[in-house]
Amino acid sequence: MPYVIRPMREADLPGRAAVHCRAWEETYRGQIPDVVLDGMTPEAIEAAVRALPMETLVVEGAEGIVGFACFCPEARAFTGRRNTSEIAALYLLRSVQGLGLGRRLMEAVLAVLPHREVILHVLEGNTRAIQFYEHMGFSPTGRTVRQETAGGTMVELEMLLHRQICSHQRSF
Repeated sequence: MPYVIRPMREADLPGRAAVHCRAWEETYRGQIPDVVLDGMTPEAIEAAVRALPMETLVVEGAEGIVGFACFCPEARAFTGRRNTSEIAALYLLRSVQGLGLGRRLMEAVLAVLPHREVILHVLEGNTRAIQFYEHMGFSPTGRTVRQETAGGTMVELEMLLHRQICSHQRSF
């Protein structure tokens, strides 16, 4: 079965939560406080997603859900931006990275976002993700978001994409 990108359904929530936890473990161990990762469970992520739902596309293969992207047609208030869309999360399991799925997922999200400007935040020091976003046309703005956790401060870099809106954009 080839990989399919589609809107998340209710039945996908456990798989999406498992990918979230595993992707964070694969990506952030050693970059963010262990207490944050050690406290993360699929059940906690599933509860958080139910409490704060967001539009989500999933990447599905024969092995199940292997990635997802969450997005907001209108950027969340904390960004301080108007007339801007937001990509709130984009994660792929390490086992499927390098197959072009990240690009396909990003393109699928961008195709349904209404604004010319799209914002995202990436963990400072996550060089691989920063390079991917730059390859997709995003540029650092110089702004950061600091989040205090029980184990210390996490810093995310703000990145912005300025794009042309095409009349042939599709929706899912």
